Order: sequence, then structure tokens, then C-alpha cells
Amino acid sequence: MTAAARFAFPTLFAVVFIDLVGFGIVIPLVPFYVERLGAGPELITLIIALHALCQSLAMPLWGAVSDRYGRRPVLLVSMLGHAGSYLMMGFADSLWMLALARIISGVTAANLSTAYAYITDITSPAERAGAMGKISAAFGLGFAVGPAIGGLLAGGSTIAEANLMRPAVAAAAFSLVAALAIWFFLPETHHAAARAAARSERQGLLADLRRVTARPVIGMMLVLALIVVTFMAVRESIFPLWAYYRLDLNAREIGITLGYNGALISAVQFLGMGRLSTRYGELGLVKAAVLLFATAWVGLSLSGNMFQCMLALTAQGLGTAFFQSSMQTLISKRAAAAERGLVLGVYQSSSALARFMGQASAGTLFGQIGMNAPFLIGASAMAPALWLALRIGRHTEQAT
Repeated sequence: MTAAARFAFPTLFAVVFIDLVGFGIVIPLVPFYVERLGAGPELITLIIALHALCQSLAMPLWGAVSDRYGRRPVLLVSMLGHAGSYLMMGFADSLWMLALARIISGVTAANLSTAYAYITDITSPAERAGAMGKISAAFGLGFAVGPAIGGLLAGGSTIAEANLMRPAVAAAAFSLVAALAIWFFLPETHHAAARAAARSERQGLLADLRRVTARPVIGMMLVLALIVVTFMAVRESIFPLWAYYRLDLNAREIGITLGYNGALISAVQFLGMGRLSTRYGELGLVKAAVLLFATAWVGLSLSGNMFQCMLALTAQGLGTAFFQSSMQTLISKRAAAAERGLVLGVYQSSSALARFMGQASAGTLFGQIGMNAPFLIGASAMAPALWLALRIGRHTEQAT
């Protein structure tokens, strides 16, 4: 990294961490915001899924905007959108208002792909896996700290006694702090020449999307992400309700389990991803992640107490750490400098669509088939995911 990049990286890390603390504060409690307004499991997970649906539609646009006009403005809009959506969620007194808050949150959720595009601006290909891992660690660390704070702020020995206003206001405050940090401290890294090249090379968003998705390896990576992230989202969205009804955990205990999971993800990504990717390769880590997810979800279905649940979440956390940054690195290496924001935006859009499908179906699986159905079906789906990862490996070897 250059001297300027060495300054920009910790600033971006801090911004991402602060924003994800806010996200982590409120997101585990979303099912209970919806439940208090009279919804059942199916409607709860459908409202949760609105965020991912809107994100999947908006992400390619935000990726193209960041290529054309810079990373900083997009990150700033994202933080302000998050702050507004959290406040609306905290003050919501009807399901439509809560749904609108989730829509705003999804439309402005450009932080992830833009942060990764920012990293590609300031790193060489050799440095990228380690840097991607560290930024993914900021997400994981924020999501480790956030749920614990959210559980403490909510209080109450039961969900019914929890105060859900305080976590929402605190989450909005964290996102506003992140916005101020971007405004005052974060430099622009996608410079004028690159932005001009992006504007001159683009043929329109739909044409750009067709061009990117027509590449065979990128297409297979998008399908792999669609499968894996769908069932990651099933687990994430239903876990608070599952832990409450299956294990009788309260808001504080649910926050502790999610905080542990986030801390593990963060530690692996920050301390180990650079060395692990050098030794095993990004694709090797993706294959390991798929096997870990299958193990974790079978383990959750067999859990009868908090300790057994956290053992299963250990495998889940390792799988998440390996999958997130490795897939980002793999797909960024298939993109030219002028189109990285778009390509990463398309990848995040695919992931967001997967989250929508997973979140929208989780309540039905949980309520209509059985409490463990989301986990067991997810574990079964990892078989085709592993086959697809092996195919990507064969195509990559043939290309080299």
C-alpha cells in the first residue's frame, strides 16, 4: 500500500465498524419489533426480507454510481439512509411504517460493496485477500459488539419486557457518527481519471449487467453465492425466534450468542485470512466454508441448550469468515479497475437477492414444517453448492 492508502485503510475500517455496530444493535431485535405489532412468523420474516429485496435491486446501480462519481458519496448516502431507517423503526406504530423503514434501509444499503470497491482501489492483487479479510472483520466485529449492546439496551428478563426504542435510537446514532467520519476523514480513492474512464466505457446499466453476468466463471460464482447466502439468510433471520422458542433464550442471551458468532468471524478474518488464503487459496476456503455450513446447521438442529448452540455457531462463524472475504476477493480479481464497483455491486445484488429469498421463506419453513426445518434444508443445499465450487475450480484451472 502507498502512504495515502495506509491512512485510508484504518479510516475505512473504523467507519465500517461503527456503522455495523449500529446494524448489529438493531437487526437481531427486528423480529420482535414486528411481532409486537401483531405479526406471525411468516409476516415477520417477510418484512425482514424487504431490506434484502430492495438491496438486490439497488446494488448494481450504487456500484455503477461509485465507479462514475466516487466511493465517498455513496458511503455517505448509505450511512444517512441507515440512520433514518433505524429511527423510523424505533418509532413505528404500524406494520406499514416498519415495512417502509426496512425498504429505506435496503435501498441505501450500499456500504458493503462500496467498502470492498474502495479496498480494490488501494491494494494490489497480492495484498487484496488480506485487506478484504480485515474489512470483513470490521463487519464481523461490529456485528459482535452490536447485538450485545442491543440486548443490554433492550433489557428485560423476557422479550415482552424489553424496551425496543433505545436500541433503535442508539443504532441511528452510530450510523450518524460513521457519516461524520466519512465527511471529515475518509479520502476519495476512485480518482477523476478512473471515474472518467468508467463513464466513457459504460453502455447503460442493463448492458453492463449483461456483459458482466455473461462471463462463465462470474456467472457460476453468482449462482454459488445465491445458494449459500440464501441459507445463511434463513439461519440469520429465524435464529432469534428459534432461540426464543426452542432454547427459551431472552434478548440478552440471544445478543450474547450472536455477539460470540460475530467476534469469532471478526477474529478469523482480521488475523488469519491473509495467511489462510496464501496457503489454501480463496477457492479452497470457499469449499471449506460450504462444508462448515452443513456441519453448523445440522448441529443447530440437534442443539438442546445454549452451550450446544454456541458450539454449532463456531462452525457457522468459521464458514462465514472463510466465505465472505474469499468470494469478494475471487470476484474482484475477475474485474478491470474501471468496473470493479459494478462487478462487486452485481455480486452484492446476487447476495441480497439470496438474503431476500432466505428471509422470506424462513418463517414458512419454521412455522409450517418445523422449527429445525430451516437448518436441515440448508444443510442439504450445501451438496450442490460444493459441486458448483468444484466446477469453478476446474474452469479456473483451464483458464490458466
